Amino acid sequence: MPDWTDPDDRAEELAEKARALFQKGRFKEAEACLREAIELDPDHGTWRMNLGVTLQALGRTDEALRCFEMASARSPDHAEPRVAAAVAAASLQRWQLALKWAEEATQRKPDIDAAWAVRIESLRRLGRREDASLVFYLSQQHLEASPASLQAMAEVLLEEGKTARAAWSLREALRLEPSLARVRIRLAQLAADGGQPHRAIELLTEETRHHPGDVQAWIAFGDLLVRLRRAPEAVERYRRAVELDPDSAAARWRMGSLALAARRLDEACAELEMAMRLDADNPAPRVELAHARLERGERDEAARLLEVHAERTPPEQDPRLDNPQGAVSLAELMLRADRPAMAARTLSAALRFAACRKDASLFRKLALARYRTGDLKGGDEASQHLHRLDATDAAAPYNLALSALQRGNLTEASTWARRGLSEHPRDAGLRRVLLRIWMARLIPWLRTATPGDI
Repeated sequence: MPDWTDPDDRAEELAEKARALFQKGRFKEAEACLREAIELDPDHGTWRMNLGVTLQALGRTDEALRCFEMASARSPDHAEPRVAAAVAAASLQRWQLALKWAEEATQRKPDIDAAWAVRIESLRRLGRREDASLVFYLSQQHLEASPASLQAMAEVLLEEGKTARAAWSLREALRLEPSLARVRIRLAQLAADGGQPHRAIELLTEETRHHPGDVQAWIAFGDLLVRLRRAPEAVERYRRAVELDPDSAAARWRMGSLALAARRLDEACAELEMAMRLDADNPAPRVELAHARLERGERDEAARLLEVHAERTPPEQDPRLDNPQGAVSLAELMLRADRPAMAARTLSAALRFAACRKDASLFRKLALARYRTGDLKGGDEASQHLHRLDATDAAAPYNLALSALQRGNLTEASTWARRGLSEHPRDAGLRRVLLRIWMARLIPWLRTATPGDI
């Protein structure tokens, strides 16, 4: 017999079934029911909204955002799908789009705290702190309680260096909404920065109790314990994060780093390889995996990984090289992997940052890298700069003396060797250089030394 069921009734049944499946955590089945309901009634904005929520639960935020946008188009007077679109866009770090939807939401319904919070956060991320502050004060005219907006405003205050006011905002947010996620994480970081590690641990213990399924909370807890040099406890927190989300690249990277520091090299390689696959855009796991490979004696594989790193993250565009210690550590790996040209390029690129131009260890390593590529002139320039930064450093006169010896300028070589010995009279390397200079005066064919680090 023919099916005389009204399509509208069938769509309603499917939507109700989807709601029940969602509540049971059966998100895939709920998605299928909602899609069938929407096919029967494409103009039903609420079902598109529900589909977006379901897709978010499945971790498909891009698709969820499109659903919220379509729901907004079909519900021009409603704020809720616009709030959902704003939150989804913010989670994807599409700040201009998040701002657009948050503004539309607050225009339609100005008493939604979450919409104001996204507006404030988006403006901050877009570098518009003054506008973010103005929006916060505007929000207070419409909201009876504003925990999310206070939390967002705290980040603006922290960027402005107003730590005390930021801490007050976070505490007030927590007072208004004790279950608000991530507030205790930020307060814990401030407590640790302020020399209160025990208070920081208390806050993170509370956070993981309130939000035991929050992967970021467990990672933050692990990060604090690493900072306090309590690595075994940190590993347990990171492991809990991985149990909650096996695809957490951040947690696996941290576990790999700690395994590398403890010289558990097989474990380090396994975790770092997984982190690299899960987040190919993060260069850190790849660099640390190269380090682990070097420690296992796999120089060729380490060199390959470092070459990929230099290709995907050109040193001239890498903002992380503003840290002299980090730049030197990376160059050291490249030198150990027999890639001196790559090390020289990396350190040369780091010199665009003021802190690196003042760091003696960076110029010491740059000199070595250039000498190893056969660039005597470049090595000499780096060594001379090192000498100007630190006249007591024995590496500069040692390198310059050897370089001059190789170029056949025995007078210059002797001058640099004696200058170094005046500061370091017992330095064995400088004494050997001076001996070579004396011998070179007698036997010209002994001018074969290669400059390098002391």
